[in-house]
Amino acid sequence: MKATRYFLLFTLLNLFFINVLISQQIDPNLYSKTWQDNETRSFHGYEITKIFGQLPNNAATYNFSPITAVSYKNIDSIISNFRKVAEVEKWKPEVLQENIQKLKSSSPGGQIQIYLTRYNAERANFQWFFVIIRGMDDKGKLWEYDLPYQFPENPTNNGWWNYTTVEIPVDLPDNFYIYLNDKKSGFLSDFKFLVEKSNTK
Repeated sequence: MKATRYFLLFTLLNLFFINVLISQQIDPNLYSKTWQDNETRSFHGYEITKIFGQLPNNAATYNFSPITAVSYKNIDSIISNFRKVAEVEKWKPEVLQENIQKLKSSSPGGQIQIYLTRYNAERANFQWFFVIIRGMDDKGKLWEYDLPYQFPENPTNNGWWNYTTVEIPVDLPDNFYIYLNDKKSGFLSDFKFLVEKSNTK
C-alpha cells in the first residue's frame, strides 16, 4: 500500500513538473510586439484575433507600448507535447497513459497562455486580472477564472513582464471568445480575443 502511494505521488509530481516545463516555453508571437486591434496571430492550429484592447493614442508608439497577449492550446496539442517528452524521457507506456488520463481529467479544455508587460511592476501582477470565456453568441460565461498573485519578472525595454498558463477544466467549442479583464481599469471589459480553430474559419 505504501509503495502504491509513493508511486501515485511520484506520478502526480512528474505530471506537474512536465506540464510546467512544457507550458513555460514562451512563444515569441506573444511578446514580439504590441497586438493591435483586428490583428490576427496563429498559435497551435488556432487563429486568434484581438477584437479590442487598450492602445496608446499615438500609433507611432504601438510597438513600444505595454503588451497584452494570449494564445490557446487545445488538449490534443498538450498531449502531443507529452508524448514527445515521454519519448525523450523513455517513460513506460503505462506511465504515459496514466499521465494523459490525469491531463484529460484536469484540463479537458486545454490551456490559455497569457503574456503581458506594464511600466509599473504592481500593475503587471496577475492578481489584478481575470479571464472570462464566452461562446460565439457572446452571451453568458462558459468559464471564469481569477488569476492568482504572481509578481512580474525584471524589467524589459517596455516594462515589467509576466507570463502564465491557465488550465481550463471545462470542454470548449472550436471557436470562442477570451476576455482578459483588469480589476483596476474601471472598464467593464478590457481585452477581447476571438479564438478560431484554423480549419473552421
